[in-house]
Amino acid sequence: MPETQFPVVAALRPLIDRGELAGAVTLIADREKILQIDAVGYADLVSKTPMREDTLFWIASTTKPMTAIALMMLVDEGKVRVEAPVEEYLADYAGQQVIVEQTEDRVVLGRPSHPITVHEILSHTSGLPFMSRVEKVIDARSLRESSVTYALSPLLFEPGTRYQYSNAGTNTVGRIVEVISGQSYETFMQERLFDPLGMTETSFYITAEQLPRLAKVYRPSEDKTKLVETPLGQFTYPLDGPGHYPCRGRRVVLGRP
Repeated sequence: MPETQFPVVAALRPLIDRGELAGAVTLIADREKILQIDAVGYADLVSKTPMREDTLFWIASTTKPMTAIALMMLVDEGKVRVEAPVEEYLADYAGQQVIVEQTEDRVVLGRPSHPITVHEILSHTSGLPFMSRVEKVIDARSLRESSVTYALSPLLFEPGTRYQYSNAGTNTVGRIVEVISGQSYETFMQERLFDPLGMTETSFYITAEQLPRLAKVYRPSEDKTKLVETPLGQFTYPLDGPGHYPCRGRRVVLGRP
């Protein structure tokens, strides 16, 4: 699409020329329609595959707010209360303990001042760890299985007293969505969010047909002079094979609506 109203491509091209950005797809819309969509740069720097309007991307933890929206739908319907303890919806969390003292050779646990709440797992203030100790890759267990490992993990601090980014907390939100809705997390997201919004290529599972359109992931080299491909080491391979579960939204692929 020609660059008509908004000079987005002109702003991005210098970043691509300097090796700070591989490529991008940008979209500008108002309430009525898409005003402009542009593709610039490369989806694959080695093969020089150009970025296209239908290129797919990992959106990673951007799915966390989507998961929060799913839960808030249930709050609006009167099925979940944000001030309620998580154990009210997930019984495994009853009796969870907190680390009160820790040295190199011992850990002392105690009962927290209050059970973690739905609000605290939404706001990353629950004390849940980033992930449990048994998780090596993040998509190898169902939300039900993962949730149990979080419930068995001691809290890192008193709930509500600190902020610490937690994938485990968002997975717990997803598990509440499953239990209260009676649907799998991915089915709820598909039927209540993706389909109504026309997100036709947003999914937790990438197909063999989609894989060639998936943009490579890059990071700056150590000397900051170029971009180098970053393997998705937290996932089960092959990426389009069996054995994957939705997790923290980290496997969602976002396509153009």
